[in-house]
Amino acid sequence: MATWVPAGYGLGLLGAVMFAVAGACDMMWHLAFGVERDLEALLSPPHLLLLTAGSLMIATPIRAAAARGDRRPVQPAVLISAACGTGVAAFFLNYLSPFTDAPAANSGYGNGQPFGLAECLVYSTLLTTTALFVWSRLGHLPFGLITLVVAAASVPNGVFDDFENLAAQLWPLLGAVAADFAVQGVAARRPRFVPLTVGVALPLAVWPAHLVGVQMSLGVAWSLELWSGVVALTTLAGAALGALVTPGPAPRGQAVPGRSVQSLSVQSLPVQTLAVPEGGSAIDGGDD
Repeated sequence: MATWVPAGYGLGLLGAVMFAVAGACDMMWHLAFGVERDLEALLSPPHLLLLTAGSLMIATPIRAAAARGDRRPVQPAVLISAACGTGVAAFFLNYLSPFTDAPAANSGYGNGQPFGLAECLVYSTLLTTTALFVWSRLGHLPFGLITLVVAAASVPNGVFDDFENLAAQLWPLLGAVAADFAVQGVAARRPRFVPLTVGVALPLAVWPAHLVGVQMSLGVAWSLELWSGVVALTTLAGAALGALVTPGPAPRGQAVPGRSVQSLSVQSLPVQTLAVPEGGSAIDGGDD
């Protein structure tokens, strides 16, 4: 198959086959058990198989760019692929979306606190792992990817409640832009620490911006300790994810991840000395 399937497209082809099989399974499921409703539709096994197959196909441009060794700073296909993949995953997780639920506006102990914390952790994991996946394949993070990924996770699901909490969905984009610039700044100086920076900067910038949007539209009902603790906890979780894929220091003379060329130090070059006889010259001009 490797002789006729372009590099990076193998899993996409597998996803297409799986999608066809999942579609047939879904039809038989409906005939046997009826049509799912509400949350059941998102957790139905055939629908989850469709999600898996679709994700394999959607991520094909990222794998293809990695196979080509594409290191352009702006890659539209990669950006669209990451945004679409995140949007599909966010659709299947919309019952856990803090962007649409705005749990920080609820002061009650029930859905307003522990469930709201869980929502922020789930979506932090989704956003962070998407960015880390792209970095792990390409060795760098195209500029604007974090912003598009956050937009795909926060905005489209607002259609389910007629964009009632639009400010809570749009303000995170400002934090995502700040995270994008922070990651690019680190990539230019210390590319090895890009994964850790993604894990820290993304939640540290996105969730405070989300809370500003909640305050402007509904008002934040959480206490200082609660909302600041949510920001701190999601940042710690992101840092742990980033640290898991942060490469160790490269041995001298080997390439550093994220850089295509690594210069050699002068000390690592071999030096050959010439023995000069007493009264002679280092360069023999030949017989007179």
